[in-house]
Amino acid sequence: MISVTLYADLNCPFSYALSVRLDALGLMERCDWRGVQHDPALTFPARLGDRRIARALEDDVEAVHRDAPEVEMSPPPMKPNTRRAIAAIAAVHRRHPPRAAAFRRALGSALWVRGEDISDPAVINSIASWAAVPGWVDLDGPEGHRLADEWDMDWVTRRLGGVPRLVRADGRVLWGLASAADIAEFFSTPLRSSGEFKRT
Repeated sequence: MISVTLYADLNCPFSYALSVRLDALGLMERCDWRGVQHDPALTFPARLGDRRIARALEDDVEAVHRDAPEVEMSPPPMKPNTRRAIAAIAAVHRRHPPRAAAFRRALGSALWVRGEDISDPAVINSIASWAAVPGWVDLDGPEGHRLADEWDMDWVTRRLGGVPRLVRADGRVLWGLASAADIAEFFSTPLRSSGEFKRT
């Protein structure tokens, strides 16, 4: 069975839509999700009222609605810095893996369905509680931040250039918000030898 690494950012609408599509196809459990910041310069707390950011979010969500009409989402009122949220997911992944996927999905829904600021530690803690993450997991501790740094360095080293990216063990890459048919083919085609490598 082919396993795949998924590089994604919580504040990327295409990453969110791809994750929802993978869940619907029953393939997310075969993905090693790695959160990366594709826009680390975003401020904390999230900036409200920035019309340039708001227009970009509206355009991106409209594009998602065209390509993935089955995904429920709305433009949030801000674009949050995702460093703390990604580190929190990494901490749960490291300390209590059974709750990591539910926590990640809940953070995505909080931003893209309810418009919550997932850069806010209080929001992160509230979502963690809702997702039944044990209280003894340190969501903002050094362990989660170290793993988040490893994910980010891996993404940078691979020079993937953006998110979302699905990467197989043979180096084959599926770029952006792929169709259900392309995703199915990507997961089902046998692994290639190094001599057969070709990017999709």
